[in-house]
Amino acid sequence: MSDQQENNIQIPDEENDDVQQSQTGSSLMSKLKVVGLVVAVVVVECAFAYMLIPTAVADSQTSEAAIKAAEAELKGGEEKGAEVENEVEVDLGEFRVTSYQPATDTTFRVNFHLYGTIVEEDQDEFEILKQANEARLREQVNVIVRAAEIPDLTDPTLGLIKRRILDKINRILGKQVVKGVIFSDMSFVEQ
Repeated sequence: MSDQQENNIQIPDEENDDVQQSQTGSSLMSKLKVVGLVVAVVVVECAFAYMLIPTAVADSQTSEAAIKAAEAELKGGEEKGAEVENEVEVDLGEFRVTSYQPATDTTFRVNFHLYGTIVEEDQDEFEILKQANEARLREQVNVIVRAAEIPDLTDPTLGLIKRRILDKINRILGKQVVKGVIFSDMSFVEQ
């Protein structure tokens, strides 16, 4: 009987060894598949990155285009010099805007005087359009300044805010009358 018990015991041990070896082999295969998949993804990403990185030829072409654009702008600026003399400044009003920023729990106050530049020939038409839309103009300027982020308000040129105000004013007036926007006596206080 002891021989049978030994045989019975050995048979399950042999089966367990076979099962363990097959599990180890399958887990090793699954690990290799995962590693292969990761390597394939990295290779594809590298290929896309290689295609997106500009070459020296593309950089030189871009530089040449930028130089030509700058030269054209300089020539255009010289031609516009005579046109600027025909532009006049018009008063768009004084503004005192206070806005609470709940995300940062701060309040900022912005005070400024706003002027616009228009072509001298359009001055009479502008005055008529301005009087007809004065409340909407003031409201939109207030909305734009209240919606501005602090970096936009601390930008020395106020470029983004100027573009938004200019676009909104011309939309309200229904014509591209205003050519530029000028901030004067601006103060910005964050509390």
